[in-house]
Amino acid sequence: MDLRFGDQTPHSRPGGEPISVEYTESDGLLGLCLKNFLLTLVTLTIYRFWAKTNVRRHIWSNIKINGQSLEYTGTGMELFLGALIIFAIIGLPFIIISVAAQFLFDNPEVVIVVIQFTFLFGFMLLYGMAVYRARRYRLSRTLWRGIRGTLTGSSFSFSMLYFGSMLLKSMTLGWSTPAMNLNIQQRMFGDMNFGDKSFKFKGPAGPLYARYAICWILTPVIIIAALVLIGLLFGGSMAAFEGYFENLEKGKFDGKAVWIIVAAYAGLFALYVGIAILWTAYTAREMMLFAEYTTFDNARFRFDVTVLSLVGLWLGNLLIMILTLGIGQPYVVQRLMRYMCNRLSVDGTVDVSAIQQSTAAIDKRGEGLVEAFDIDAF
Repeated sequence: MDLRFGDQTPHSRPGGEPISVEYTESDGLLGLCLKNFLLTLVTLTIYRFWAKTNVRRHIWSNIKINGQSLEYTGTGMELFLGALIIFAIIGLPFIIISVAAQFLFDNPEVVIVVIQFTFLFGFMLLYGMAVYRARRYRLSRTLWRGIRGTLTGSSFSFSMLYFGSMLLKSMTLGWSTPAMNLNIQQRMFGDMNFGDKSFKFKGPAGPLYARYAICWILTPVIIIAALVLIGLLFGGSMAAFEGYFENLEKGKFDGKAVWIIVAAYAGLFALYVGIAILWTAYTAREMMLFAEYTTFDNARFRFDVTVLSLVGLWLGNLLIMILTLGIGQPYVVQRLMRYMCNRLSVDGTVDVSAIQQSTAAIDKRGEGLVEAFDIDAF
């Protein structure tokens, strides 16, 4: 069967056409939040796989490319079975070995620590695989005009690249981060296809380093300055800080001490937020540059991202999660996708009528590793 775009819709035309991406909100997300929360609560979190699927179907249907919506075809059962498989492979052996160690060894604490470090190493080793397989699953379940996406590379080799990049980042005190992030992105997009046509990603890491250097240098400066201010707040003595807590524990209420302690924690929180905002400047530069390095057919992408808009997105999402106790998480996903779609533009054209359906095999399992590692964004 010929599954070319031109045979499915009158909007396709040979020779290439410009591409527009937009996010159009539709009703029903609030009801979906409440339904997912209640059913997840009643089923002791088992329904979360179907809840995630429901949210994706809603969000995907609001993403329109040249006026036509994306379609998400994944199922909750696929995600559930994938999580069960990973639990049987990773979670269950860990529990059995840990319990057995309690009875088989005279000093089980040492053995358990060794077991924990072994599984931690395995976690770090397989983290990249989880990211890759999750992307592969979502692409294979995402359709536009009946054509699906694919990720055709090796998840194991990607995981080794990811693991190696983490090691190199730590060994270089972070200075290899721009180059490593670029290599990871290049591998991911190099393996990515829509139908039988592949994406391309190529560009240097050099333009990232100026902003990265500024963020890297300012980070310890901000931390040291904040610690000095906090130290001055307590008269330069940690004993004074401990004394405030001891008085509170003894029931000696000191209004001044309470305010000083609150101010100290507020200062630490402000420090965290300040550093996060600082590094948002680098993230914005990286996102914008990576979009420019990405091409598909005769089209090149552009991403209009600014530091202020990214900070607003991040703070807004944080407030939603805090104020709704996580129930409003679908709105966080919607804000993220709307931001990405409405700020993404495509220069050039794509001959959509020439793209045929991919012949790559479809993974029938879900995102078990992502569930096991709890790293899923949406």
